[in-house]
Amino acid sequence: MEVLRVEIRAITASFRYPMFVVSYQPTYKIPPISTIYGLLSAAKGEKVSVYDLSIGYDFTSKGSGVDLERILEFGGGDKNKPVSYLGSNIIHREFLYDCILTLYISDLSFKKYLENPHFTLLLGRQSDLAKITKIEEMTLIPKENVEIYNTMIPFDGKVPGQIVALPSDYTNEAERKPIEVRTYCIVESKQLIERAYYDTELNKGVYMHEFNDKSKK
Repeated sequence: MEVLRVEIRAITASFRYPMFVVSYQPTYKIPPISTIYGLLSAAKGEKVSVYDLSIGYDFTSKGSGVDLERILEFGGGDKNKPVSYLGSNIIHREFLYDCILTLYISDLSFKKYLENPHFTLLLGRQSDLAKITKIEEMTLIPKENVEIYNTMIPFDGKVPGQIVALPSDYTNEAERKPIEVRTYCIVESKQLIERAYYDTELNKGVYMHEFNDKSKK
């Protein structure tokens, strides 16, 4: 498979658990699929859907820390009550530092957007600025019994790791709705999977996420 291999670096990154809102906000150690497609949408300047191109990736960081953050809280907002300001609060927010995202993209023409991103690239919050440091065209080799790690794959019950239910993407609406909610497995340590691709230059396995557009069936 011919792909773009993109190296993206960030001083900090954070991938908030969706169910944690106040008090303490932990971060996933690996970015969700939706974060990757959000980054690609920022580069292009318009919505990039999971059906537009396939991706594979791995992510590493030097460690994590916890920061204090002041947030503004709002409530209400239904048809009988307008949104109102409730006040401010202090939360503990976990973040990752010295981060490297190695991203594989199936669409070679996407290179022009990566070379001149339309919007600022982020790995999480607005303060988690990211920078593209390398873009290369290369070939991934299909292979059986491949070791993968520092990535996220669909859960199949065969590979150990943290199990999470997350949307793969969101609709491009003011009130976003999740697309392709699936159960994923966060794979941090080296694990063997039956079929994947192999990057012979970096000597590592790559799982490519491919989505079928059900509306076209």
